[in-house]
Amino acid sequence: TRVAPDGTKSKVADVVGLPNGLALGPDGFLYMCNNGGAFTPLQMGDLLFPGEFDASKYIGGRIQKVDIGTGQVTDLYTHCGDIALRAPNDIVFDAHGGFWFTDHGIRNEHERTADFTGIYYAKADGSHISEQAFPVEGPNGIGLSPDGGTVYWAETHTGRVLRRAVASPGVLAPAVPLDTTACLAGLPGYQLLDSLAVDGE
Repeated sequence: TRVAPDGTKSKVADVVGLPNGLALGPDGFLYMCNNGGAFTPLQMGDLLFPGEFDASKYIGGRIQKVDIGTGQVTDLYTHCGDIALRAPNDIVFDAHGGFWFTDHGIRNEHERTADFTGIYYAKADGSHISEQAFPVEGPNGIGLSPDGGTVYWAETHTGRVLRRAVASPGVLAPAVPLDTTACLAGLPGYQLLDSLAVDGE
């Protein structure tokens, strides 16, 4: 949907599945995270919430390219190598014309399953996609620092925002282990030990 400055709305394209994150690419096309129908839309008053997963309505996750002028929707990526995209969620372009995106994954309560997914980088021309972080649990929004040197993403189910340095365009630097000692030191009743191994445990 296009929203004009005066608030009027007009339809740009019809989309099969469920569109999530959307970004304007450097070529003037829209790039869309389509979660493939990873949940059943649940209307509650004036709000729309994600309901249960319905396998019969799921078409598979994908990154799509949308022509604003014609409304044509084209699949750009459905897989990263042999790994199928489950439920792409959000997207951000960098200064090099590529984009980072999250794959939120699917929780299926009936099957008692939940996905571990990843953070991906891809080129807008469809020539390259790579998984840059795995495993990630329920990654949702994603963004870049002003200088493009850090990628940030939010995890829905853990309630955390994480960051990783960018080593080169489209490549994350190795993860730095999380130092929890500083957090524990500030909590009353906690005493930091030289070693957490006691009697072999």
